[in-house]
Amino acid sequence: MKKNILYIALFAVMMGFSSCSDFLDKYPQEELSDASFWKTPKDAEMFVANIYKALPGGDAGDIDGDINSDNAVHGIKWAAGNVSKGIYDAADTEWASSYAWIRACNVLLEKIELIENYPAADKEATIGEARFLRGYVYFGLIQTFGDVPYIDKALALDEMEGITRTPRAEVYAKIMQDFDYAISKLPQTWSDDNYGRITKGAALAMKARAALYYGKFDVAATSSKAVMDLNQYELFDAEGTGRYAELFWESQEACSEAVLVRQFKPKDNGTYIIGWGCFPTKGWGGINPTQSLVDAFECVDGAPISQSPLYNEKDPFKNRDSRLEATVLHDGEVMYGTTIKVAPLKSSGSTGIGQHNDATATGYYDQKWLDPSIDPQSDGWDMGKDWHVIRFAEVLLTYAEAKNELSPLDDSAFEAVNRVRKRAGLPALQKTNSALPTYCGTQDALRQRIRNEWRVEFALEGGKRQWDIRRWGIAKEVLNAPFKGLKYKISADGLNCTLYEGENVILTGSSYEDHNYLYPVPQKEIDLNKALTQNPGY
Repeated sequence: MKKNILYIALFAVMMGFSSCSDFLDKYPQEELSDASFWKTPKDAEMFVANIYKALPGGDAGDIDGDINSDNAVHGIKWAAGNVSKGIYDAADTEWASSYAWIRACNVLLEKIELIENYPAADKEATIGEARFLRGYVYFGLIQTFGDVPYIDKALALDEMEGITRTPRAEVYAKIMQDFDYAISKLPQTWSDDNYGRITKGAALAMKARAALYYGKFDVAATSSKAVMDLNQYELFDAEGTGRYAELFWESQEACSEAVLVRQFKPKDNGTYIIGWGCFPTKGWGGINPTQSLVDAFECVDGAPISQSPLYNEKDPFKNRDSRLEATVLHDGEVMYGTTIKVAPLKSSGSTGIGQHNDATATGYYDQKWLDPSIDPQSDGWDMGKDWHVIRFAEVLLTYAEAKNELSPLDDSAFEAVNRVRKRAGLPALQKTNSALPTYCGTQDALRQRIRNEWRVEFALEGGKRQWDIRRWGIAKEVLNAPFKGLKYKISADGLNCTLYEGENVILTGSSYEDHNYLYPVPQKEIDLNKALTQNPGY
């Protein structure tokens, strides 16, 4: 039975971890004292449980992640941040909250030694959780900023002056040490009443993610294969019976695909994925998929739309990868009793292109997370769907990509990526029959198909795409190209509109220069600490 253990209001108040404090800010004077706390194993477990809030999924920034790539734009125009427009401003970035979580981990690692009679295995598991979370946060920091200060103890205010940035490679090595400790000490499973706690599989999967990002393909392959060999995880609806959409509904929170989740609970600590991402009964734009993303989904014969005889540009959602319908809400669909109409005409109502400032900008809406059991008007702003931090599909694609880079066209790479494709109802990629559209006869051919699987499988899930296009070195290519929406044509009298004909909606899009591979170091932190340096180009 699912039990929410990760959010204890008492600690949120007493510790103030998520406040926007300065770099390595010290806890308030009323910080928990050694005399009153750190007495029992339960104290440590409750303390580390609160640090789980460092995981993503709880705010608009997580929901909006794909607008910082070529996958989507923001329909709620005022909410589109500068990065989505190609503006990287040091005044916009921050890392104080990340260092607050890191300090919390360091406090736990120091104070846990005060607890007497702590069973060794339980103590090591709690330390493993803290070290995983510290490594997780540091990975996000180096991914975003490159070199960052590495702190492995709870510093006082008078110890912060003069702190410098640690080379990224050194921080990466420390991250791997944290993950390795977690892997060695965390259990493979927890009891049902500890649902949601970090496991050995999650630590292995996170190690694989970090290694893949920096091209450590041997480590990524070994770690992801170790997750697979646990035989604990499987794709939801692995046989491809058409239930992919349900993976993002509350009914599938504790399914076997979930490697690591951040838990939410209505009324207590709900999230607003539906209300923010797409509120179709109001026509609020939320996250609007681009035409580029829509076009990335293959036809059911396994061919890209540019090569498939099944593709009909006037009926573009027919004969397509089943994930397309689960991901993109389009004209003619009925959702929550509202028929989506996107023509830029008054008859389209609130869901049409340009009908109001929050209407879709591309002609498409985000459909992932639209759970039909949840009334968007009453519960859409406070739903309890757990956020998938890591799911098993990521493990499979990590293994497929890493194996193909290490050993081109390796059979095991095909096997891993084809498990993901099978769930989507697509034919298997192969290297033996060049007459079929699924043929991959070179390393690069398989590489490009795996990369496309990353895109369509994880579309609109927290912004994986923006990091993928960076690590693949294609960010400049895809972000500097025009962003487009669907095609439409208005009749001469202006009364009728034909979709999927005429000219594409053209959007402002984004921009990218080579130095944007890293974000600028927060200017606020440089102002506070003159020993910090800025990234090149800013």
